[in-house]
Amino acid sequence: MGEKGIDTWITFTREGNPDPVAADLGLGGVVWRSAGIFEADGQSIAIVGNLDAEGVRQKGIYDDVIGYGKEGASKSLYEYVRRRKPKTIAVNSSYDFGLADGLSSGMRHYLRASLREFARNFVTAEDLVITLRSKLIPKELDLMRKSVQMCEKILRIAEEDFIRIGRTDREIRDMIQDQVRKMGLGFSWEEDFCPVVVVGDNEFGHRGFANRTLRRNELLHFDFGVNYQGYCSDIQRVYFVGGRPPDSVRRLFEATKKATDAGVEALKPGVKGYVVDRACRQSVMSSGYPEYLHGTGHVVGRATHEIGPMLSPRWRERYGRTMEKKLIAGMIFTVEPSVKGEDGVCNIERELLLTSKGAEAFSTPEDELYVLAG
Repeated sequence: MGEKGIDTWITFTREGNPDPVAADLGLGGVVWRSAGIFEADGQSIAIVGNLDAEGVRQKGIYDDVIGYGKEGASKSLYEYVRRRKPKTIAVNSSYDFGLADGLSSGMRHYLRASLREFARNFVTAEDLVITLRSKLIPKELDLMRKSVQMCEKILRIAEEDFIRIGRTDREIRDMIQDQVRKMGLGFSWEEDFCPVVVVGDNEFGHRGFANRTLRRNELLHFDFGVNYQGYCSDIQRVYFVGGRPPDSVRRLFEATKKATDAGVEALKPGVKGYVVDRACRQSVMSSGYPEYLHGTGHVVGRATHEIGPMLSPRWRERYGRTMEKKLIAGMIFTVEPSVKGEDGVCNIERELLLTSKGAEAFSTPEDELYVLAG
């Protein structure tokens, strides 16, 4: 907070439309209007309905918990802020980041009315939410590693047992989903298209299958992740199923690997997201393939598309200013440039932990095209 010049951070939430980070701040189960307030000097206080007070207190997050009765939250909110006289008050309102945009219009109106003259000091809390959610502590990193390991384990099972010439993309998807359930895991994103299974030159996108049968000498492309104890993995793999890959497929894969490696090399603390995207995008086009029409990567953590710097081009109407954020050590990023050729779309999405020295492999890189007999 001190680095960003923020004196006070208020997360204001209630039952029915909870703020996305309310649970992170011990306010996940509150009923009445509730404020979690953090100060730059380290102090913290919660202002909640009287029947919520003890439950919030037991979580041990706040130095003090104030419960209000029939008078509502407004009086306590104003009295607290009046004593502190903050010059800047961060609230969870953001143009570009959904997880930092939890302050609804009605709650913002209530908060502004309650804080009166101090409401003019509101600023966005998006940088605070990014750090809270995306800069992972060691225990979270352990859970992320396990999520990646379980995802890769299922992919190995698919290679051995599920990928067969003559099976449809839907049959392969269903087999992978059954394995996820057998292992007691969740899906990293909507079950309908987790995994995405693309056969041959079918269009890649956010759909699970196209009811196409896998034939000999075709590409098979997975976009897949599992949720392990609340933490998500996100990996893409490409296989050539059948005999020896033709030169067109080998060139496609090598261009993808070259572009992905360029992104990994550019991934450094303090770099802005668009710089990493540019390295990958230029590599793809310099290899003679068309520009891909999506961002190059994103933060992954408790959500597959976690809040944080986007590795994307400066397409403001699509990505806002998310690519202007600087990369922070302790975040996990995907790097996933797509290369489209005559044989299909190739993408070997990797997960990487950003350290003070640069990118550290978090998932197993696909350094060579996986070739399966099928």
